[in-house]
Amino acid sequence: MKLANNLKDKNNRLAACTEAPAEVMRANEVSFIMVAKGVLAFRESAHIIKIAEETGCEITIAAGKKHGTSKSILSLVHLGIINGKSLVLNVKGERNDEAFREISKIIGGTTDSNS
Repeated sequence: MKLANNLKDKNNRLAACTEAPAEVMRANEVSFIMVAKGVLAFRESAHIIKIAEETGCEITIAAGKKHGTSKSILSLVHLGIINGKSLVLNVKGERNDEAFREISKIIGGTTDSNS
């Protein structure tokens, strides 16, 4: 990044402005509010952990006052996610779009989590 101009703020201090890089930077973390259309049991939780490992993403799901991560299958099962329960899905990593698509299929009840 190049320094564009030096500007003075209210206290007469110099503050550096930078230009945005020419290429657009992708967000490494995304969060979504969803409503479950299925149950998140052991099989589905194991599939979420598999997706996290394959994509290299860290996945966090919050439901009510509880939260679970892709590092612990029990933390995901303990959320007690059933049909109609609202949750917040947070995916952090380089391939977050791919991970989100696969996880939303599981939570949306549109995939067979045996694969």
